[in-house]
Amino acid sequence: MAKPVDQIWKKNMVPEELRVEKDIFDDLAALCTTPGFVHALSWMSLRDNYVMSDGAMDSEVLVNSYVSERTIRTEFSTLLGLLIRQPIDLKDPTASEIQTLLDRAHTLLQELHRRLGQPMMDSCRELVKFSKEEASHLPFPFARADVLREPIFYGGESAYSFQYRGMALERYAADEAWLRTNKGFSIADAQAVARAITDIHSIKIPKALRRFKGAESPCASLLPAFAVTDKEVAAHCRQPIQTTRAVLTAFSATAPSNLDFTSLGAFNLANACPIIALPDGRYLALQTYGIVESLYDSPFYWMIGDKSYRADASAHRGAFTEQFVAKRLRSVFGERNVYCNVNIEGKSDRVSEMDVMVLFGDRAVIVQCKSKKMTLESRKGNDKTLRDDFQKAVQDAYDQGLVCARALGNPDLVFLAEDGSKLDIPDLRHVYIICAVSDHYPGLTVQTRQFLKYETDAVIHAPLVADLFLIDAMTEMLASPLRLLSYIDRRVGYAERIYSINELAILGFHLSQNLWFENAIDTAIVGDECSLALDTAMTVRRKGISGVATPNGILTKFSGTHVARMIDKIEHEAHPDLIGLGFLLLDLNEDTVEQLDRGMKEIAHRTRADGRRHDFTLVFGAGEAGLTIHCNPTQGSDAIKALAEHCRRRKYVQRAANWFGLLVSETDGLPKFSLAVNFPWKRDLKMDIETHGMMISGNLGAALPSTNNRAPDGTKIGRNDPCPCGSSKKFKKCCLV
Repeated sequence: MAKPVDQIWKKNMVPEELRVEKDIFDDLAALCTTPGFVHALSWMSLRDNYVMSDGAMDSEVLVNSYVSERTIRTEFSTLLGLLIRQPIDLKDPTASEIQTLLDRAHTLLQELHRRLGQPMMDSCRELVKFSKEEASHLPFPFARADVLREPIFYGGESAYSFQYRGMALERYAADEAWLRTNKGFSIADAQAVARAITDIHSIKIPKALRRFKGAESPCASLLPAFAVTDKEVAAHCRQPIQTTRAVLTAFSATAPSNLDFTSLGAFNLANACPIIALPDGRYLALQTYGIVESLYDSPFYWMIGDKSYRADASAHRGAFTEQFVAKRLRSVFGERNVYCNVNIEGKSDRVSEMDVMVLFGDRAVIVQCKSKKMTLESRKGNDKTLRDDFQKAVQDAYDQGLVCARALGNPDLVFLAEDGSKLDIPDLRHVYIICAVSDHYPGLTVQTRQFLKYETDAVIHAPLVADLFLIDAMTEMLASPLRLLSYIDRRVGYAERIYSINELAILGFHLSQNLWFENAIDTAIVGDECSLALDTAMTVRRKGISGVATPNGILTKFSGTHVARMIDKIEHEAHPDLIGLGFLLLDLNEDTVEQLDRGMKEIAHRTRADGRRHDFTLVFGAGEAGLTIHCNPTQGSDAIKALAEHCRRRKYVQRAANWFGLLVSETDGLPKFSLAVNFPWKRDLKMDIETHGMMISGNLGAALPSTNNRAPDGTKIGRNDPCPCGSSKKFKKCCLV
């Protein structure tokens, strides 16, 4: 028998004696100065930063990236930062010495993790002392900065390395003149060097492992495989040696340095300069992810250090964020449905501005962009700065988005596109607000759940908080308006029910499993490993390697069915009825799809056989929506009118708010026309008379046309009884075969 959660907590939350964080950090610092530690770090990099594969890329190849023993990037960068605080001892250790160093590092990093997680455990211990009612009035643990340090440090990355590398080109395109004048290279030059180092590693590391006969555990020094010379890099990327040296210098640190890195929350030079310049002229790159991350981040800080250029750099950064979001959304919704810098004008003054707006059917997406990063003080666990940072990075964006969302429903306001032309705002039934940040913001999903204050109504949904990398991945994988809008709608609909450290995991779960939970599920925890299939697909698509480019799941299921063909046909259509129908179809489970597919073929077959009209109905959820499939040999408006009348009656009988109708071809059972009937149900005496005898579907999953003389509830139907399909005809003249 399962035990209550609070009993399990009480049993497993015995206080553990842990050392203070500074002592653990100091021991790590001492370990990193041990002779030969740099060689241990090279084996750690191979084990934790690289994926080995001889064949096509799939999720099995990446699964080791999610084992709990793996050193994550923030831990590795910490070790790298401590390594360069002292001159690096390159003495070759023995294999056993390397293993001893690795084991000691693992032990200390585990202890550090437990130490950072201690405030959360302490808080939970406090909670279990109270009753559920008493505990509900206490502050939630994740609202405290000391508790949030753990997900901030261990929450993983929000960007793929190829995103950093590719997006850096766009981010600094407008700053090329400054970079060439002040640094001696363009951002494209820096990107070429970063790519060259990665390529050289991919050649050297396998060669080294072949010399070790494929060993994946320490047996000798692996350091030469991670070292490059400026000449090697210049030759590989075919650019002048002076340019290559300028790039390497800008992204390199020389030991000893980084002396201010005396605590976990202090500035770590290894994040800005992840390459180590060795005394012999070689460059050691133990973490190529750090190089491309710095490629995306560091140039901005170089430029704002120049007071004469600071304003330009900030303006370019903001413009890039808006332009990137608009570009990615246009790849899904098309040029004519996406607008930038939309001004909202009142009678006497300007009300607000939307950075990016999408208008599609009866739906709008408002995106407000910010370029605020989390400060070092917040990472240290300072409550005030953590909340201040979130206010500036997210809350301010949402507050502006809410003003804009409300304005969309005000007929007295004027909306002006970037070119000054007036925009016609349709009647909107759904408005979504996206708050977009331009940089990796650690623990963003967790902080959003705890700190963001938002409002909803019948039209304006809960917001989605995303960084540019998530927007890039969403628009890559959900590349049609219907699929992207459906995901946004579901994600924000579960705003209070989903717990996850990383939004990419939630997107990955949706692609593989379909983001849908029973109403009885109050909380769904989505682990990082749920992004495996997404990680694989993005890597295959963006790096051009062989492998699984489309996760097995919502993008592949129902392939070849009538439902899949319907979705393909309507997923780019902006008609509100079709969007609503598409949402409904994307929400179907496999059993219902099978019944729907079979039913569409069956009624088409019947119409071909007897030349009569035939219908069947599916009712969804608790009866709040339904779908009627209608096949009619009558052509044109008469068939459409018959479908509309049947949907109106069926909607009334089921007391549903939303009803959809499909007119299908008698030739193949595929749709020719669709309609929607959407309005709240209310009693109508005329409709009571009109629908007298029309049966309520007892099967809320699907009610297929019967092949015998039984109603959906099992009762026998007489030949002269009203047909249960709702046509108002006698059974013998309608659905009886």
